[in-house]
Amino acid sequence: MKETEKIEIMHFSQEGYVEDGKNVYETGKKMIELADKVADEGYDAVFLMGVGGTWDELMQLEYLMNKFGDRDLEVYLIHAAEWNAMGHKRMTEK
Repeated sequence: MKETEKIEIMHFSQEGYVEDGKNVYETGKKMIELADKVADEGYDAVFLMGVGGTWDELMQLEYLMNKFGDRDLEVYLIHAAEWNAMGHKRMTEK
């Protein structure tokens, strides 16, 4: 088939894209280590705190952790400013 047009993605760096992928993969390894540590230490809840955009991004993580995670580990997303004012009744030492 004859090429009739060329499509480019503006400001796209293939090298940067590959490097970002490697960094994400390495971060995944660190997350697995952290999850194993949380499980080994016997925590029964994880609290994700954020405000604004951070809170929005953590919403996806909360959903995935509750959907696919261990049923013995509860995950809560709480607004940091609200937690400062009221705390959370489920937050304990473990």
